[in-house]
Amino acid sequence: FYPIWEQSYNGCRNDGMEPDYMAVNPTDWLSNSIKACCEKYFAGYMFEDCMGYYPPDHDDCNKALFYPDWSGSNKGCLGDGKEPYYMTANANFFLVDSLEKCCEKYYNWNYYECTGTRPVLTNGEYYPDWAGGSSSYCLNDDKMPDYMLNNQNWYLSTTLKKCCEKHFHYEMNECMGTTYAGTSEWYVVYEDKTCYQDCSGAAPCGGVVNSWVDLYKSKEKCCKGKLEWIPIRKCLID
Repeated sequence: FYPIWEQSYNGCRNDGMEPDYMAVNPTDWLSNSIKACCEKYFAGYMFEDCMGYYPPDHDDCNKALFYPDWSGSNKGCLGDGKEPYYMTANANFFLVDSLEKCCEKYYNWNYYECTGTRPVLTNGEYYPDWAGGSSSYCLNDDKMPDYMLNNQNWYLSTTLKKCCEKHFHYEMNECMGTTYAGTSEWYVVYEDKTCYQDCSGAAPCGGVVNSWVDLYKSKEKCCKGKLEWIPIRKCLID
């Protein structure tokens, strides 16, 4: 926006027809919103006239331009007309005509916080609390960071158990907040040349295993599936 001082019109416009002396010195003459222009050049009793005189058929131009808040919180874009001069001087690069476009350009990693929006959760609400801000391992408080929202299939889960299995399988009991008893199915221990049950306690339990370990419904099936080169009777000996 640039100021116009004419007999028939005093105000600001954004039609690209500013005089050459303004175009070559945009830092001094151009503003990123009609409000900023009116405040700068038509303050006082002329301000309202400046704001109200703007041609109605140019309402699409009567919008603030947005810029990255690098000197502030650096988490989003602002449209307050207070961008640094170097941005005004290179407006085509730094200034954007919508909040969404500015956030996408400069804060894609923090897009939802920048725009103040949230996407639809398509893969559940549980997420890993790697920041350690609570006593829980997985949370469902709708406060997951944006980078998790950008990759929901990996970070989010539909249940606490699935979240714990995916992200904290090495501390399953602590993550679940319970003593996980296992599945009571069977898994191989190659060093012992036999199979044990997925549970805690005395034999045939061999301890609770991680979720990625192959399990079988019976010891016999485990022996045949994992220790086929060993006589079945030796594998089945308790």
